[in-house]
Amino acid sequence: MVSPSVQALAKKLFVVGGTGGVGTVQDEKGSVLFRVPILNRPACFQVCKAAVARGWDVTSLSRRGNPTLTEYNRNDIVAPQGWAHKVKWVKGDSLDPSSYKDEIADTNAVVHTVGLLLEGNYKEIIHSQSINDLTKNVQSAIQGQNPLEAGKSSKSGPTYESMNRDTALTVAREAGKVGVDTFVYISAAFGAPVIPNRYITTKREAEHALLTNSAGFRPIIFRPGFLSTPERPITLPLAGLLKISSAILGKSLMGTIQLAQAASTPPVGMDTLARAIMNSIENKDVQGIVDVDGILQLAQNPYSKSVGASRKEPGHENESKSA
Repeated sequence: MVSPSVQALAKKLFVVGGTGGVGTVQDEKGSVLFRVPILNRPACFQVCKAAVARGWDVTSLSRRGNPTLTEYNRNDIVAPQGWAHKVKWVKGDSLDPSSYKDEIADTNAVVHTVGLLLEGNYKEIIHSQSINDLTKNVQSAIQGQNPLEAGKSSKSGPTYESMNRDTALTVAREAGKVGVDTFVYISAAFGAPVIPNRYITTKREAEHALLTNSAGFRPIIFRPGFLSTPERPITLPLAGLLKISSAILGKSLMGTIQLAQAASTPPVGMDTLARAIMNSIENKDVQGIVDVDGILQLAQNPYSKSVGASRKEPGHENESKSA
């Protein structure tokens, strides 16, 4: 049997990533205490890295284009033999097809990794100059908008609607025009605790539109829970705790309140997610929504035919529990 990686030779992958950006938190004397990776691109990078290793011709689209040294492993970006040198980094706007029209042409698969967790004053968080500033800005972002305006988006800057939904649907329309075979969207298993509900509802809206698309591409929706990566060291201890809590609780709290869902859902490493994504693209039997169990299974078995519990008719899954 020919391995999926061999089948991938000469195929083109178009990865839509985040803008990139790392802020610093300083003490009163101006010394840097730590960096705040609010908008860096670990998911995009992991997918690109996995695809390059399989021989894919990879193009990455983001507002920044070329990655910076603070965004990923320095050696990957600086060393001539690093995988990053095999990726074509393109600067563009996913909401403006004219900025990537030529790059997406003749593409076999698209992976959308853009997502916004904090809306509105994320720039204030990135540019926080002290721990006190950081605390205040994060609290402000979490509190969100006036409850009377819960159905409205922020007046300026990136919004859940524009980043979580519209970027995906805009790229998907362009992908349909050029005959892309597969479109992968990274969604979420549930809304993050204390984060505005629009974070998850906009993802569900994107999912529904992709699953009911008439463009002819094969839609694959990944719904991971908490994602961890060494490039975000702060995620590792929490991932360890979630592994323990999910093992103890099992699926007993699935579909209840968000905090309970988070505690009972196993975390997923971004490298594992990237491997599952590439396996799903190369495995034509995978389609629809892939939950956390499916991600772990697909990452281990690239030939799995039982993943895609999502083969249900779009919109019939119990989304109220996920939201």
